[in-house]
Amino acid sequence: MPHANRMSFRMMSFIHETLYGLFRNPDTALNAAGLELGQEVLEVGCGPGFFTVPAARIVGEAGMVLSLDVNPLAVEHVQRKIDREGVSNVKIMLSNVTQTGLPGQGFDVAFLFGLARPVGNMDTMWSELHRLLKPEGTLSIEGRLRPPKDLFEPVRRQGRISRYRKLG
Repeated sequence: MPHANRMSFRMMSFIHETLYGLFRNPDTALNAAGLELGQEVLEVGCGPGFFTVPAARIVGEAGMVLSLDVNPLAVEHVQRKIDREGVSNVKIMLSNVTQTGLPGQGFDVAFLFGLARPVGNMDTMWSELHRLLKPEGTLSIEGRLRPPKDLFEPVRRQGRISRYRKLG
């Protein structure tokens, strides 16, 4: 991996693991996203894993979190974090959300936090998230991204977190 990418990831990790926590409570955002005990959750674009371990704690041992990222540095970093924290209900996967290869209808909630724009086609991303969510599953997004109205309907907005229900 090019040196510039490593430096960029290290800088992002430093910000998320030191400064970000001073201004942001991950539990507040994850509760707004609709995470609950026992759920199967998909984290899209986990980056350095600011939300990963808190999400695993919310869903508990009866639940599971699968965290995706396209950056191998992120995957390695989050795996070390999971190991260090002793969390057993998280799996990390190097994957683009547009082509996960995962079985359909496996997740209660999918969340995208801090993802300005995914790598790949937006329509393909929305279709894949729709496919991956269980019937009546929840898609939660932080920021300005909006899913297509023919796939998801808005349910609730809390701060910067918008929650949508899967249609069809």
